[in-house]
Amino acid sequence: MASGKPLSASFFPTNLAALFIGLVVLWRIDQADPTALLRNAVIACLVVAGIIAAVDVLLFKVYRRPSTGLVWDRPGRANLQRVGVRLVGLAITLIVIAFAYWLFPEYHGSFYTPFWMVLRAAAPWLLLITPFYFWYLDRVLQNPVDGYWEVGMLVTGRRPTSWTVIAQHFGGWTVKAFFVPLMVVFLAREIGSTHEALRRISETQLGWYDFLYHVSFLVDLLFCVVGYCLTLRVVDSHIRSTEPTAGGWIVALVCYQPFYSIVESQYLRYEDGYYWGAWLAPHPGIETVWAIAIVVLLFIYALATVSFGLRFSNLTHRGIITSGPYRFSKHPAYLAKNASWWLVSIPFISQQGPTEALRNCAVLLLLNLIYFLRAKTEERHLSRDPAYVTYAQWIERNGLFRGLGRWFHR
Repeated sequence: MASGKPLSASFFPTNLAALFIGLVVLWRIDQADPTALLRNAVIACLVVAGIIAAVDVLLFKVYRRPSTGLVWDRPGRANLQRVGVRLVGLAITLIVIAFAYWLFPEYHGSFYTPFWMVLRAAAPWLLLITPFYFWYLDRVLQNPVDGYWEVGMLVTGRRPTSWTVIAQHFGGWTVKAFFVPLMVVFLAREIGSTHEALRRISETQLGWYDFLYHVSFLVDLLFCVVGYCLTLRVVDSHIRSTEPTAGGWIVALVCYQPFYSIVESQYLRYEDGYYWGAWLAPHPGIETVWAIAIVVLLFIYALATVSFGLRFSNLTHRGIITSGPYRFSKHPAYLAKNASWWLVSIPFISQQGPTEALRNCAVLLLLNLIYFLRAKTEERHLSRDPAYVTYAQWIERNGLFRGLGRWFHR
């Protein structure tokens, strides 16, 4: 059994440097112009992705990792017929996604306007670059008969070699189709909220808390957008596999819009409008310490996302991360996020009495349980990779919670 910690698929210091430069780009925004705001958000994402990709390729030569499935020593000639079949497979995939967007009313309202704006601007460039990328990759792909090829061959009436490959292909694209629009919209909104919080930072005693609160989510969303969009073999950020169980998908998707709004309003409402600020207002010293604790938890959560670099994504395996907060825990984001909810919403204090406080705590514990199930389904999925098994064993012996939280890491 290996005793050392596996190397992380992403280099944390590079991600931090890219984050800093990306935030500088975001700060140069004209808030009076929504189009300019969105444009700068896209530029910031491109800057972050470009810096990380450049360092990964030039310094760490990630394109030569065996996990990419690429063979660079003996590149062959591209098979144009095979490239054409794979492009047909991509076209079919995109048509299915477009049909889903057209079919479901969720995507017809103004909520997703920022995403449609970005997509319209990016689509011509993607249509221009993609055929060349597929042609170039065909020369070095170890197994070019992949999901794109299997889907493309369906138009000929040929029976697929593997339905599992097709299922994994559409599973990965479903993750992208669901999360990319959501994260683009959230990022655009959070940029505005962060700048507004900065403008009002001196108006209240805890203005700094409001500002840092929004910065933490801005950081998280910036890397979310980059991660969901950039799934490329040449930088080893491609999707190796998607969550294989329905239960894993359910416990993940229920935590995101639009599903969370439906479930939260009827089953998971653990707040009654009384928050920590009002509770601790008579005690400014304790209030400040409480605010610092929340901010620390939120930045642990954000830095956990930063740790992934180009590889952040729910429901997929895109490389094992062992640096940043993952140096101390297998689930730093979930632990920090769930702990912050208890400090922000103070469910144990209710103006409606102790019975309501007890109910609020029970409901929040139920939400915590959902995240516990997410953690367990992710562990089961990632444990198919020997590197994750080695990492999990290393964390059990060396992680921050090797004593107190051993039950969480078993």
